[in-house]
Amino acid sequence: MAVADGAEEHLRRRGLRSLDPGLALSVLEQAVGGTDALVVVADVEWERFAGAFTSGRPSPLLEDLPEVAAALTGVPGNRVEDGADPSLLDKLAGVSAVERSQAVLDLVRSHTAAVLGFRDLKSVEAAKAFRELGFDSLTAVELRNGLNADTGMRLPTTLVFDYPTPQLLAEHVHDTLFGATEVEPEAAVLADLDRLASAISRVSPENDVRGLVETRLRSILSELGGVAEGDPKSAVSQQLDAATDDEIFDFINQELGRS
Repeated sequence: MAVADGAEEHLRRRGLRSLDPGLALSVLEQAVGGTDALVVVADVEWERFAGAFTSGRPSPLLEDLPEVAAALTGVPGNRVEDGADPSLLDKLAGVSAVERSQAVLDLVRSHTAAVLGFRDLKSVEAAKAFRELGFDSLTAVELRNGLNADTGMRLPTTLVFDYPTPQLLAEHVHDTLFGATEVEPEAAVLADLDRLASAISRVSPENDVRGLVETRLRSILSELGGVAEGDPKSAVSQQLDAATDDEIFDFINQELGRS
């Protein structure tokens, strides 16, 4: 039954390994012939199963099992001493605060893409909620395990609920590993512009959203280069923006002394 329609792989990813048919039938025979009212026979990978099963809420059904308690042991969100990958920490320790933040965000996005089966991190929007990206309890545990392995942290299985977007999760990971860093506003703005330019480059020229992006950018540029309302140049600029073609030509002729 488990082999049909990929069910075996589905259960394995959730921590339930398939049983050898001969052994399973033997145990079933013993269970049926016994006096226990309720019997469960399963080969469980408790760290994976318990983590996914309790990711959204505690489980009174499982909490008294020693294996579950052992699987869930750890202080969520803390860094494990001497447990992080030295190459990761060494690499990020030598870069600027902005580059370090971006590297951690890329790490989170890469693991997110991997557990969701996306081709690369470009498919993962930093500000999009994990729930909207398609996360469930299983993928939350897989993301947690991957980040724990790379960072040496003990992130909780509830991480996608506690930090609901890749951006927020990356900020938590960064601050836990390196401490909260005050990023210079100028550097932060330039980093955001780089990310924006990268995102725009991936939008198809035929996509209508490009028009909306252009309008928004023009508005931002207007605010950035805004001149006091009393400035004559500003007034002329506003008049030209609202003028018709004929009015613009008349203005040019007047300025050049032509009639």
